[in-house]
Amino acid sequence: MNFRYKLMQFMSGRNGLDNLFYALFAVAALISIINCFVNSFILQFIIWIILGYAFFRVLSRNLEARRRENQTFNRMIFGLKEKRNIRRQRKADYTHIYKKCPSCRAVLRLPRRKGKHTTVCPKCNKKFKVHVFKA
Repeated sequence: MNFRYKLMQFMSGRNGLDNLFYALFAVAALISIINCFVNSFILQFIIWIILGYAFFRVLSRNLEARRRENQTFNRMIFGLKEKRNIRRQRKADYTHIYKKCPSCRAVLRLPRRKGKHTTVCPKCNKKFKVHVFKA
């Protein structure tokens, strides 16, 4: 119990484990597995740099900088997942098509009717033509 208390005191005010740490650790483990087959000094050096940075982040007392790094990483990862989910939803929508306005780049959800149509963007009021191949 005494060791646990001392460890809690030591980690107090430090960053600790976060999503970026787990990602860095996973990348280091993956490179380590690859290095088992390649046996390269350069890869081993890269592994040590990644692990050193990961543990530096864990023990860092600069919480705001580490929080910003983790937030940027999370935004990047979860942003990719969100884009993938949006693409899946659009692909599953058989009654509508999605087109970007050429002037303001807003995404418009239009009914799927075969042929050439003129559409007005609700954001910028610009008219543009839409060609739908399949109904």
